[in-house]
Amino acid sequence: MRSVMKWTIIAGALIAIAIGTIASFVGALLTGLPGVWGALIGAVVAFVFFAITAIVMYFTAESSPTAMAAGVLGGFLVKIVGFMGVGIALRGRDFYDPWTLFLTLAAAAIASLIADVVIVQRARLPIVDQPS
Repeated sequence: MRSVMKWTIIAGALIAIAIGTIASFVGALLTGLPGVWGALIGAVVAFVFFAITAIVMYFTAESSPTAMAAGVLGGFLVKIVGFMGVGIALRGRDFYDPWTLFLTLAAAAIASLIADVVIVQRARLPIVDQPS
């Protein structure tokens, strides 16, 4: 399970870099420097939020189902507070393009979910745990 989470973090980083680069280029063409900032902020936020889940799962992989559920819930709460914090910090600012930020976040979310499905499908996870 831990190797799956490592690959998820690596894939998330590569996806964030690729989408951030493409979105920065498109954002620069369409809206100039604010588009670049929107794309970069969106790519970083997307990676951090998906990495939080993978890191929580990495550290709770060997735990009881209750501990894993508590970790996932805690990570979810951290992401909600973080998302609100980013929204509040960016409210009223004009150095970034909000549409580029939104579209970058949406593209990164979809790409990361697809990558997660592919990684889990290809993983060799035991169906039965062997007693220690």
